[in-house]
Amino acid sequence: MSAMAIDDDASSSMADLVTRLRKKRTTDLSVNRRDLIRSGHIYTPERGFVAFTVPGMADFIGR
Repeated sequence: MSAMAIDDDASSSMADLVTRLRKKRTTDLSVNRRDLIRSGHIYTPERGFVAFTVPGMADFIGR
């Protein structure tokens, strides 16, 4: 979620998150992504992107 907070409240590209977290491919984040979606913290507004469900979450994480 801290890697997503860099994009403020905009959607985060999965490709960008892979780079920020120094992973090799997007599938390396699949389990974390699934768990965050199930818990209601993030959602997928379009293919290849994730976003926070709560407005202002990026600011909260930044603090």
